[in-house]
Amino acid sequence: MSWISVFFTRKKPIANRYLAHLMLPILLLIGQTALVEDAAAASLTLQQAIERSLTQHPQLEAMSFRAGASQAQINQAKLRTATEVQFEVEDALGSGVYEGADSAQATLSLSWALEGKQIDSRVGAAEARQSLVTIELERQRFDVGARTAQAFLTALSYQERLAVAEGARDSAAQSLEEIRRRGRAGGASRVDVLRTEVELRRRELDVEDLEHELAIARQQLAAQWGDSDSADFELLGQLQTNQTLVSMEDLKVRLKDSPRVKIFLTRARVNESEMAIAKSDALASWRFSAGVRRYEATDDFGVVAGVAIPLGKNRRNEVRVSELQAKRSVNQAMAISEESRLKARLFELYQALQHSRHQTSTLHEEIIPRLQKAVAEANKAYSVGRFTYLESQSVKQELLDARLALISAQLSSHVNLTEIERLTGISLSANSKEKN
Repeated sequence: MSWISVFFTRKKPIANRYLAHLMLPILLLIGQTALVEDAAAASLTLQQAIERSLTQHPQLEAMSFRAGASQAQINQAKLRTATEVQFEVEDALGSGVYEGADSAQATLSLSWALEGKQIDSRVGAAEARQSLVTIELERQRFDVGARTAQAFLTALSYQERLAVAEGARDSAAQSLEEIRRRGRAGGASRVDVLRTEVELRRRELDVEDLEHELAIARQQLAAQWGDSDSADFELLGQLQTNQTLVSMEDLKVRLKDSPRVKIFLTRARVNESEMAIAKSDALASWRFSAGVRRYEATDDFGVVAGVAIPLGKNRRNEVRVSELQAKRSVNQAMAISEESRLKARLFELYQALQHSRHQTSTLHEEIIPRLQKAVAEANKAYSVGRFTYLESQSVKQELLDARLALISAQLSSHVNLTEIERLTGISLSANSKEKN
């Protein structure tokens, strides 16, 4: 939030008195600017809500730490086994000619192992685990974004329902004034007046209920970024959208890139990397040594060198390799199963999305305009005595129900679209959920 503070002083120089009249319009302009900025800061769009949740959600913050840890694991995997320093003393502290240290031989040497394949395997496994963390973070980002979008859209639907309810309440208040006027003139019965009073009270209760529901929805939305204590904002956006849908076939093709499928394939890659580690660890590394030896008896030095070559076929990790092969097969099968499940769920959501969009267009373009004309005709008919109060109110109720049904259909359309985005990992509605 941008805050503008203006400080005044009670005592000002004489010159400032002449500037007071010039400063007043400027200060008023600054005050108006501050009010505009405060009003803008108290509003919230869908994009702003998603950005807040993606940057402040505790679950995503924890995953970012895991990503940092995975990079540290890669750096650790690149480290070679430390070179060893070895010091040996022979032919000393014995008996006879080897008594004391006059015939001793002292050797100082370095030894190291060749582990090129082992390092490559460890690094490959660490990088595969990092990819797994990255995909898991991507999946959670889509989940958090989808939950935030659904919470925003739910709150926005309550905000629009509240606007409709307030319109119905105001209309009921106007009707009550008109019927009371007609009642005083003998043109309306006492029963109609009482019914209209009851109708107004019902509309007021509807407004009160929706105000509570909207407050709860805002609270749940703010909880998406961990700030449920600051839920006093106005939602900016529209539920109506005319976005062209991606075809079902295109969505099915792109399911293979969904984080929910890739996570199993990446786990299979991790299994393969761990198999490579197990196979390389099963074979002992070649070890080399080199150093210098001192012969105390002759006061001479000599170079020593050696190599240790493993022989035979080591089978110690075959069980571990078999276990990892089985896990890899399981993850590959799970990827196929998850893709099939997503296709079935995607078809269900796509059909529901098309149905809700058809409902929306029918209500918006055909039903509501006709009911608006019907209400106007009913009011005229009631004013000349050709419609009863009950008939007139019935038409108004149909229009109110249609407007609420339109909001429900629009919300259903957006929720289905958001769920498709969450499952596929494809952004389809970035520009359709809000209009600025």
